[in-house]
Amino acid sequence: MKTCTSKPSRTTKQRIDRALWAIVALALALRLLYVLIAAPAGFHGPDAPLYDRIAWRLITEGRYIAEDHMGGMSHATRPVLFPFVLAGVYAVFGRGFIMMRLLQCLLGALTCGLTYSMAREIGGRRTGILAGIGAAVFPQLIYYCATLTTETLCIFLTTCGMYLVLRSFTREAGLQWWAAAGATLGLAGLTRSAMLGLVPALCLWLVYAMKPRRAALARAALMAAAAAAVVSPWAIRNYSVLGEFVPATTEGGYTFWVTSNLRATGGGHCFLPDDPAPFAGLNEVEADRLFYRMGVQFARENPWRFAQLLVAKFARFWRPWPHADEVGAKAAIVGGISFVPVLLLAAAGVVLAWRRRRELSILYVQTGYTTAVYCMYMAVTRYRAPLMPALLVLAALAAARIIKVDSWQS
Repeated sequence: MKTCTSKPSRTTKQRIDRALWAIVALALALRLLYVLIAAPAGFHGPDAPLYDRIAWRLITEGRYIAEDHMGGMSHATRPVLFPFVLAGVYAVFGRGFIMMRLLQCLLGALTCGLTYSMAREIGGRRTGILAGIGAAVFPQLIYYCATLTTETLCIFLTTCGMYLVLRSFTREAGLQWWAAAGATLGLAGLTRSAMLGLVPALCLWLVYAMKPRRAALARAALMAAAAAAVVSPWAIRNYSVLGEFVPATTEGGYTFWVTSNLRATGGGHCFLPDDPAPFAGLNEVEADRLFYRMGVQFARENPWRFAQLLVAKFARFWRPWPHADEVGAKAAIVGGISFVPVLLLAAAGVVLAWRRRRELSILYVQTGYTTAVYCMYMAVTRYRAPLMPALLVLAALAAARIIKVDSWQS
C-alpha cells in the first residue's frame, strides 16, 4: 500500500487551501446563479411533490408516512434522511422551495471541494484542480441543486464518505477516520437505500487492498459498525411501527419486480400488477416480499428475458443523455454533450493510470457496485449522479497526463 509520508510546506498548504476554497466559491456562484435566475419555479424534478408531502406531514402530523405504489399509505416506502432535512428547512423558513435549494447549492459546492480533495489525494494538486473545476461546472451537478429530490444530498454524503475512506487508506489515518467514513456512508444509505450496500462492498475492498490483514479486518469492522449505528435508529423505528426488521425501505420489492416482468422493457416506467388480488390484506412488508417473489419467479421462468432486461438497464444507466421526459429536451442535450467527454476521459484515466490501480480500485468498487445494484433494480441516468465525482477524478487523471501538468504516473 502506498502511503504519503512527506509533509507539505506551509506555502504548499496555503496554496492548497486557496485552490480548494476557490473551487468551492466558483461552484457555489454557478449554482446560485442557476437556482436564482434560470431554474424553473415550483416543483422541479421527479418525486418532488411526494417528498414535499412527507416533509410537511412530519411537521403538521408528527409522523412519517407516504403514498405507496398500491394506492395506500406506508410508513417506510421512501428513505428517511432527505424528508427530515426538508422538514427541518420547512420548520425554520416555512413551506417554500428556495431555502432548500440554497442549502443544496452549498452542499453541491462542498461536493466540488471534496472532488478536488479526492483527486489531489491520488494524483496531486493540479489533478485535483482539474477535477474540482470539472465538478464545479458540470451541468448535471448544477441542475440537481434546484430539484427537490435526493440527488444533491446523496452525492454530497457519498462523496464525503468515499473521500474519508480514501484518505484513511492512503495516509494510514487513525481509527476515528474510519468510523467517520462508515457513519457518513450510513447517512448516504438513509438518503438513497441502494447506497447501504456500498459499505460492505468497501469493507471487502479494504480487506483486499490493505495489509496486514488483521488491521484491514479491524478497520472494516469499525466502518461497518459506524454505518450500522447510524442506520439503527431508523431500523428500530421501523420495527416498532411495522413489527419487522426493515433497515432501509419497503420499496425494493416493487422496484425489482417492475423492471423484472413480462411487461418490463428495461425503462423506468412504473405500473401495477395486472391482478392485484394477491396483495389484498397485506401490510407493506408482506407486499414488499411478494413483489420480490414475483420478480424472482419471473427470472427463474424467463432467464433469457431477464438477462436481456439486465443488459437493457445497463445501457439505460450509462446512456450519455438524461431522459427528456424527466428533464426536458434542452437539459437532455446539454447533459449528453457534457457527459460524453467525461466518460471518455475517465475510461482513458483507467488505462493511463493502470499502474496505480491498487489506489484507484476504491473508485472501481464504487462504480461497479452502483452500476450492478441499479441494473438489478431500476436504472435511470440520474441514479448514476453519485458516481460523477469518481468519474471526474478519473477524467482529471487522464487530462493531467495528456497536458502534462502532474507527475502522478511516476
